[in-house]
Amino acid sequence: MRVVIADDSDAYRSGMARAIRAHEDLDLVGEVDGGVAALAAIIDLQPDVALLDVRMPGLDGLEVCARVRSALPAPATRLMLLSAYMDDTVMERAREVGADAYLSKASSRRDICAEAIRVGRGIE
Repeated sequence: MRVVIADDSDAYRSGMARAIRAHEDLDLVGEVDGGVAALAAIIDLQPDVALLDVRMPGLDGLEVCARVRSALPAPATRLMLLSAYMDDTVMERAREVGADAYLSKASSRRDICAEAIRVGRGIE
C-alpha cells in the first residue's frame, strides 16, 4: 500500500514515516510538510492512502481533501485526516469534504498504520 504523509510537525512526520517504513504492508512514497505540497504529492504520486494533518500551513487537511475530491480526474487516493483535536465540528466537516477516516494523533502508530491499510483496502 503506497502512502504519502503530510504534517507540518517534523517530529510527528518523521516518527510516522519510520512506522510506515517499518510496516511490511506499507510503502512510504512521499513525505511533505504542508497542504500545497500534499496536494501536489497526491496528484503526482497517486498513493493508495494519504495521511493528512488537519492543521497545516498553506492549505489545511480539510481543504486538501476537498480539492482532491473535486479534481478532474479525481485521484483514487483514500484520505485520512489526523488531528491533535477530536472536535465534532471538524469531524463533520471531514465527512463533508470526503475524508475516508479521521483519527487522533494520540492513536498509536501501529493503530494508524492498521487504519491506513483498512482505509486503503476500502474496508468500512
